[in-house]
Amino acid sequence: MKPALALLGGQPAVSQPAAYVWPPITDEDVAGIVRLLRARELSYYGREGEVERLEDAFKDYLGLRHALAMSSGTAALHSAFFGVGLGPGDEVLAPTFTFLSTVMPIFVVNAMPVLVDAEPDTGNIDPQDLERRITERTKAVVITHMQGHPCDMEAIQALTRKHRLALIEDCSHAHGARYKDRFVGTFGDASIFSLQGSKIVAAGQGGLLLTNHQEIYERATLLGHFKVRSAQEVRSERYRPFAGTGYGLNYRMHPLAAALARSQFGRLDEYLQGRHDNLSYLSARLKGIPGIEPPIVREYVTRHAWFTYRPLFRPSALEGVSMELYLRALRAEGVPIEKASSTPLHLEPLFQVDDDGSRTYGWERGDLTGPRRRYKPGDLPRSEQYANATFVLPPYTEPVRPVLDQYVEAFRKVAEHAAELSTRFPSPPTGP
Repeated sequence: MKPALALLGGQPAVSQPAAYVWPPITDEDVAGIVRLLRARELSYYGREGEVERLEDAFKDYLGLRHALAMSSGTAALHSAFFGVGLGPGDEVLAPTFTFLSTVMPIFVVNAMPVLVDAEPDTGNIDPQDLERRITERTKAVVITHMQGHPCDMEAIQALTRKHRLALIEDCSHAHGARYKDRFVGTFGDASIFSLQGSKIVAAGQGGLLLTNHQEIYERATLLGHFKVRSAQEVRSERYRPFAGTGYGLNYRMHPLAAALARSQFGRLDEYLQGRHDNLSYLSARLKGIPGIEPPIVREYVTRHAWFTYRPLFRPSALEGVSMELYLRALRAEGVPIEKASSTPLHLEPLFQVDDDGSRTYGWERGDLTGPRRRYKPGDLPRSEQYANATFVLPPYTEPVRPVLDQYVEAFRKVAEHAAELSTRFPSPPTGP
């Protein structure tokens, strides 16, 4: 006889969910912060101290020439768009399924984002839809390696080279991920990494821009690192005269954030191995259970970063059980599962109106930004399909296989009781 569902009074399948707290803070992390505090090492103007050591660690790891630490990943994205020379009238192809920071700084350089649909199984930008949206105004492409799964870089690079477009990689979810044994972040003209507190390398707040291009590096430095840093790093005849003033922003990273990030970065490979061991095991155990599909990992992915673990809901095998009921049943069994909350950007009000009222970016002046893009539900359907079908489970780093086995048992248990669930909790009728 099948054990009863916890939702219907039975014993939960999970005796104790595994705790997930991020980032792990070690004595080494604390000692590095305390050392800076005692030395009153609380701000830098030049390339020095913990910021210099962090930048060197990242660029050596990736094999790139330049690294520039910043106050946030958003600041790094703004600097990347400014660095590649985007301006009024330029279009930038960007994923609709991404965090807002990938796209919003495009407006700050007075360029226009053109949103691109997602692959329905990975959530990454769809190269085929990307190609369809290239126009004579298109000057750049920005991509995000969503949840740490690398984008299809071979297809994307073929397009950017064919059309001579700048390429910016948002690697905020993908520290250490590899596409065909090559690190993400090394394919674009510039790449950025967020160091926000939930990221795999966490500083609380912070970001990095990396590039092999001297001009991009100099422009990014001038944008947010005036005086000493610019005087140190800006060497070209064209830009050196402006080192004294820069271009008006302060994007410097705090030394305490740099120290924490550098300490965390030293454990990156350990973190990634732990997530791989746990989440690949979980995917193998979930495979074949009705109603749930483990996250896909394409053949070209030689290392997934597993920023989050996002399986897909497949209701056709669950006898009419809704997503809401499925979640209730799994949570009753003790599984810490949530509906993914990410909304494709084209569904946000800012991308659906002619006039947002801010008058900040000159959107109403078509001669400045090019034609205004407005979107409505259904315009980028595969991103909506992916967003509506994804769950989130913690990306466990420490060994937790016994608990994962219990999670798997909970998924199997709910699937076996699907008919009973749909009978006991029928979905409300739809339509008139």
